[in-house]
Amino acid sequence: MTKPFLRTTFPLIASLALATGVAAAAGPLTPLGQWMKPNMGAPLAGQDFPTLQTNSDVVAGKQPSADYPQWTSFAKAVGSAAAKKDIAAVKAACKQCHDTYKEKYKKEFPTKAFP
Repeated sequence: MTKPFLRTTFPLIASLALATGVAAAAGPLTPLGQWMKPNMGAPLAGQDFPTLQTNSDVVAGKQPSADYPQWTSFAKAVGSAAAKKDIAAVKAACKQCHDTYKEKYKKEFPTKAFP
């Protein structure tokens, strides 16, 4: 009795698990996230401080609304740390912004163009 059940439900369960994994691996969900990955994430990984400094200025100039009052200061902190070639401070400033705004931004601006 359990064999027919397994034969019919296992493929469904496996398909759902695979689809979930593919969706999770699809990458950033917002245009901002799609921009951040190559323009901030890759330079961060490669410790490309001049690019981080330049691109943090782009982010600083794109505060999404008044409901993000620390947006500009977080981005400028990334730029300042990049100017000093201080990778730990760059990562800390990025984390501070992400911890403060990432989930809120994804909910409020899922399709907002960036930059």
